[in-house]
Amino acid sequence: MIRKLILFLRKHILKIDDRSQLDIAIENGLKLGKECHIMGECIIDPGHCWLIEIGNRVTLAPRVHILAHDASTKRHLNYTKIGLVNIGNKTFIGAGSIILPNVSIGNNCIIGAGSIVTKNIPDNSVAAGNPAKVI
Repeated sequence: MIRKLILFLRKHILKIDDRSQLDIAIENGLKLGKECHIMGECIIDPGHCWLIEIGNRVTLAPRVHILAHDASTKRHLNYTKIGLVNIGNKTFIGAGSIILPNVSIGNNCIIGAGSIVTKNIPDNSVAAGNPAKVI
């Protein structure tokens, strides 16, 4: 009883949430496969995580950003791009890469470090660059 009261106070009164950002994203609809390895400082779009699906045995190296929205045009055009992001099984996303909305990365892919993925990447591909291209 006292433990429940303490948890309630921490969460609702003090606004303390001990859960990780990943746990919160999963609760809010992120689909995360089994045996995934997500390294430090990765950002999985917290406001649109229900639009993101990550397959089994995926590795996200440090500082990967997965965005399901792009509000860069909001101020000037009053338009925001929102879209699904799907990352297939057994895929590696290199450090500092950015995955933009409306992108599907296939199974067994490698995305080079620092890449910006703006278009779909087919299965069994290696892609790198800005914008990322299959090499």
